Amino acid sequence: MTIAPETSATKGEPISLMSVGKVYAASPSAAPTLADITLDIRSGEFVALVGPSGCGKSTLLKIIAGLIPYESGVVSVGDSKPKEGRRDIGFMHQQSTLMPWLDVKQNVALPFRIARESGAHVDERVEELLELVGLSHAASMRTWELSGGMQQRVALARALALDPGVMLMDEPFSALDEFKREHLNIEVAHMSDTIGKTTILVTHSISEAVLMSDRVVALAANPGRVVADVSIGLERPRVSEMVSSRHFQELSNEVRDALADGLKGTAK
Repeated sequence: MTIAPETSATKGEPISLMSVGKVYAASPSAAPTLADITLDIRSGEFVALVGPSGCGKSTLLKIIAGLIPYESGVVSVGDSKPKEGRRDIGFMHQQSTLMPWLDVKQNVALPFRIARESGAHVDERVEELLELVGLSHAASMRTWELSGGMQQRVALARALALDPGVMLMDEPFSALDEFKREHLNIEVAHMSDTIGKTTILVTHSISEAVLMSDRVVALAANPGRVVADVSIGLERPRVSEMVSSRHFQELSNEVRDALADGLKGTAK
């Protein structure tokens, strides 16, 4: 996949969460989903969130995106509070959620259509994005003709369409086989290095988190809380050969041990 730096004009925005709490149930006595989440993410940083089901990883993404409210604490993206519909936040889901009646090019252009934008700049942007994700040759194909990996590439291009400063990725590769998943891990990590977006990845895979990110934040459940913040000192660009290195295994074990300690804490 050829990566063109000129496809991105907007650089990453910092994200700050201070003592954030979230309770889904209406009862004041209900157990919180998230408790006292404090996290600072620098501009252009790639952070992975890992933890067991129910620890609030996806909830955190939705809070940052402004899709759901939170009960306590302070959240800021750039200089502003979360708000639904912000152009500076791109969201990539576990499922590609592409429109099967549109071709690849039309799917990537959909955010512009929703924003009621048209013109030569839209066509140019879509072409740049298709080149970025290696799908220029598939512009006129229907999404149901694509493999799962190609569909996720289209979803990634669409999430980048409005040139957001922040990319939120909620288990985007979990449905892919191991080979395709690792291949996309490397490509997205390289892309992140090149275009400089602030990125938060939610994943259940420790190896995926270590391979792609600058930091891995481990969460425990009941309530969701940070139990470790591990700096990943691997060189960039990332390559698949790193997975078998001793340093990679040590970092993975550090994250795994933190998650195990979090589970022990929950059981008390």
